Amino acid sequence: MRWYRELPHTSDALMEAYGRTLPEAFANAARAMMSVMLDVRRVRGTLNGLCETGGTDMESLLYNWLECVLNEFQIGGRAFTRFHVDIDARSFALSATMKGEHYDPSRHGMGRDVKAVTYHSMSIGRRGDLYYARFLLDL
Repeated sequence: MRWYRELPHTSDALMEAYGRTLPEAFANAARAMMSVMLDVRRVRGTLNGLCETGGTDMESLLYNWLECVLNEFQIGGRAFTRFHVDIDARSFALSATMKGEHYDPSRHGMGRDVKAVTYHSMSIGRRGDLYYARFLLDL
């Protein structure tokens, strides 16, 4: 099973990520977002990163998490593609360790440019044994 997929959308990237746990779904959501911008299979785990963020609900937590990863890429030039996420669901707090490397377009490829994460079409829930996180990326 693939742990994320891109759903049909007219102009942006509508993504859905899955996990056996909510933290795993959030980790796969970040990997899904990165897969829009580069070839995640070519990124080595030589660089470590940390993201700590919070929200007022699960949707804002997902938004802030994805923004953290996107900022690392857009501002810092760091392509993180492996994530270990911990979530405190009571306080809507997230702490994640990340592995990746500095972005090299000649090796990682150049996918589509993500301008921003949006709240539009965002949903988080459970289907059967799996959690899912759906979100829209503005391209």
